[in-house]
Amino acid sequence: MQSAFSWLDFAESDRQRAMQVIDLFRERNTVDELGFSPIRDAFADHFFPGTSTIQTRARYFLFVPWILKRYEKRELTARERAAKLRRREVKLIQALLKGCADPTGIIGREAQGGLQRMPSSVYWRGLRLWGIRLFDGSIEQYSRRLSREGSAASRPLSSDDGEPMDGVSRDWHLGLPSEPDGMFESTSLELREEESEFLRDRICTCQPGSLLARLVASGHEQLAARYLWDAEVVRSMPAELLAEIEHARLFALCAWGGPLAYSLRLARMKSGSEELVGQLESALGEWQAAVGSDESGLQHWDRAAYWELVRRLNARISARTEEFAERWICIALRAAAGERVWDDEHVGGLIANRERQLKGEGARLLPENLRARDRWKGDPSGGPIDYRWDRTQIILNDILRGLAPDSGGGRSHA
Repeated sequence: MQSAFSWLDFAESDRQRAMQVIDLFRERNTVDELGFSPIRDAFADHFFPGTSTIQTRARYFLFVPWILKRYEKRELTARERAAKLRRREVKLIQALLKGCADPTGIIGREAQGGLQRMPSSVYWRGLRLWGIRLFDGSIEQYSRRLSREGSAASRPLSSDDGEPMDGVSRDWHLGLPSEPDGMFESTSLELREEESEFLRDRICTCQPGSLLARLVASGHEQLAARYLWDAEVVRSMPAELLAEIEHARLFALCAWGGPLAYSLRLARMKSGSEELVGQLESALGEWQAAVGSDESGLQHWDRAAYWELVRRLNARISARTEEFAERWICIALRAAAGERVWDDEHVGGLIANRERQLKGEGARLLPENLRARDRWKGDPSGGPIDYRWDRTQIILNDILRGLAPDSGGGRSHA
């Protein structure tokens, strides 16, 4: 039997936070085995507001309101409205598969009609943070309000002179570009120039000062950086933002070793894992080399300023999370000095206690939890936290490509 979440009339912010927690379990190579994710996500939301790990392409920020606006003037029950939305989103998948030479980024390209999490859900929070969606509530509340108010809900707004503004919705930004012709027959993930300009302007207006806004207005044609602290990203950024990025970089460097040390401890407890143990020890050696090459920066890191910033970005971070993260930074400093910290039993005990805090009796490192260890498949890959940069860079490049001269973004296409 499939599990499902049933949403009552929770606040939109609470619902979206819960969905973000669900997304964490879908994210590959998550560092949440040791509970670093509240810190990671605080920085990711600060640098790249409105994005998430399961968004794929920028044009979905337009597809979703285009679909929903189609039914604003229809008198439908909330259930009928939800069914029509789902059918249209499935039809959009088929139109994209027909119109895109490369299916990468098409949400639901494999599942199609069986897709559980539709783009309207994935992008709903971002639409509000970018000022495209004006309605402040969940998608279910939006549908219920339209159904409850009937045709009155879709009455056009009036100008200052009292004249009706036909085609203008009270729920969506008035500058929303028009839906392209034939969108449900064949369409593309590439943005038209006016669409890129609209998204750029919404980001810069609603999230001014963010790294996302500065990059989308930077004039870059494309970005190809591995991390958000790479030179092509941070070039010409103001000093305050550079300091925040450096705080994020140093923490990412330290935290990199945590999941690897956790996995090594597990692999050593699981019979038949000799190859994995070797791979993890090699990966930990790579981490040690990285922190060692930055030992001076780590030694001079103003951690008081770092924690002040983290608390400002997310006041809900628990004392336990902060305490463990600070202790792990100290362990990373020992690794930078050349110590094989992953062989230290006190470090192993700290990791085991942290997992027990987070998972209780489900902790894999509990000696008696043999079955959980048998189901576990280790992963020796890793690297610094990227704070959602990989996903965000794709969305940024979609917008930048549409703005670039001679990009073809100005062409009329669906």
